[in-house]
Amino acid sequence: MKHQLKEDIRDQYIYGILKDSGERIMPTLDELIKKQNVSSSTLYRISSKEEWKLQRKQFQNKLRQELDESKNLELKEKLFKCEEASIDIAYKVFIKALKMINTEKEITPNGLASISSAAYTAQKIYAGKSFENVTNKNSESFQEAMSLLDQIQDIKRQSNLVKG
Repeated sequence: MKHQLKEDIRDQYIYGILKDSGERIMPTLDELIKKQNVSSSTLYRISSKEEWKLQRKQFQNKLRQELDESKNLELKEKLFKCEEASIDIAYKVFIKALKMINTEKEITPNGLASISSAAYTAQKIYAGKSFENVTNKNSESFQEAMSLLDQIQDIKRQSNLVKG
């Protein structure tokens, strides 16, 4: 068997055949024997001697690991974007609650409870996040949001003192 033909068959067996669609086909030795019209005993002897099966398995494991790492990175990026969106929404809830408290002349007990509940939920969103990876802008936003929550809590206390 010619050296170049052997190398072509080896590469097709170990690395597969990449189609235009991006799909990788992993042909068997028998399929390659038929396709290339070579002696089966010669090809089996060469593949055994050069450990093609082991090389194929190693390639598949490496390929699988690279795909897993790529998917993992993609998922981490999506998760980070979701966390940033959650933090932004929670911050806007704090701002809205503070505006309502500052502009409403009279807040009903139900209204105050609703505002408090929204602020508490927003606080839980903030408290559940890890801020080591968040940018300085988001850290500042967090501090500002916590300050707003403290203001809401103070207003709520004052409202309870007036009622009591």
